[in-house]
Amino acid sequence: MDDFIILLKTKKECIVAKKKIEAFLKERLHLELNDKSRFYPYKMGVNFCGYRIFTTHRLLRTNSKKKIKKNVKKWNTAYSKGTLDIPHTIQSLNSWLGHSSHCQSYKLQQKVLNHCHFLYLDHSTYMNEQSEKQLITLMEEHSNSI
Repeated sequence: MDDFIILLKTKKECIVAKKKIEAFLKERLHLELNDKSRFYPYKMGVNFCGYRIFTTHRLLRTNSKKKIKKNVKKWNTAYSKGTLDIPHTIQSLNSWLGHSSHCQSYKLQQKVLNHCHFLYLDHSTYMNEQSEKQLITLMEEHSNSI
């Protein structure tokens, strides 16, 4: 079953709703909720779809931050060895940037981009503002050199 979240005002309301859902799933669909079903106070935020969602803002999950940092290190190593698949890497990076753009992550995005060695045009000039034209040129140069 896919994930879902129900937001209610009190824990008592949550308990009643969970019992109704469990009964419906068992009687009508012959399914059960998994053991991870829990009640959490709203102040902790809701961990859902790659974000920690609070009443006032969204943040990236910690594992998403760790994963992109690990990928950047891997990409930089491959780039220094000349084995980086630039088109695939750009797609992965853009995917992460798109996902992270839906929450408060501007500083993290800038930090990640600043650590991507393959985005350097030369050793003194960095593509601070990601322009589609520069990325296309970089990808074309890479494909022409193969």
